[in-house]
Amino acid sequence: MNTDHATEDRRILARCAVCQVEHCADCKTVYVHIGHTSLRLTMAAFLSLCATLLEAAHTATAGTVHAAAHRAAS
Repeated sequence: MNTDHATEDRRILARCAVCQVEHCADCKTVYVHIGHTSLRLTMAAFLSLCATLLEAAHTATAGTVHAAAHRAAS
């Protein structure tokens, strides 16, 4: 993955008080920022992570998954 692209080239897909997700169409990389930790993922890896986290949330809440209460405006 090429990481030489400026942050201005990234589009914010979603964000909240805990994390922010960005996408760079040029290098086809998804950036997930959680606190001081950042992950650079291919789209396939990002979608797999999302599916795994959704399954974990579903299991942890016994099938009652609630949407985030507040999302910051883009």
